[in-house]
Amino acid sequence: MAKFMLIKISFMAEITDAGTLREAALKSFDDADTTSPDHPETAGWHASEEGQEQRRLIATEDKAALRELLDGPVLPLLRDGVPGAKVVYMRSSIDELAGTTRREARDAWSNREEITSWPDLPEPAG
Repeated sequence: MAKFMLIKISFMAEITDAGTLREAALKSFDDADTTSPDHPETAGWHASEEGQEQRRLIATEDKAALRELLDGPVLPLLRDGVPGAKVVYMRSSIDELAGTTRREARDAWSNREEITSWPDLPEPAG
């Protein structure tokens, strides 16, 4: 029987150099293979109004720059740091979730955190 745990990790980051942070985020943004249904080609998305607005936000807002650099695994922040920012405090908590299947555990998490929608999660075979 499977057991599922909810692990919450929170970070407080200090922006030590906003210019360096935003420059690294812009490089990440420019190197990304971002597309959308309206712009299936990367170059088209980057040139689109949506892409240009996202680039402007990264260039002017620390929150958007951090989101660009941390969109995905947070491990680089913990292992290497992020240019222009550092973790100054980390907190975690671990709680057991009710349920013996992924779907039951996800539903328990949804109820606890008031999450109203999830992408479809297929159950593994076996």
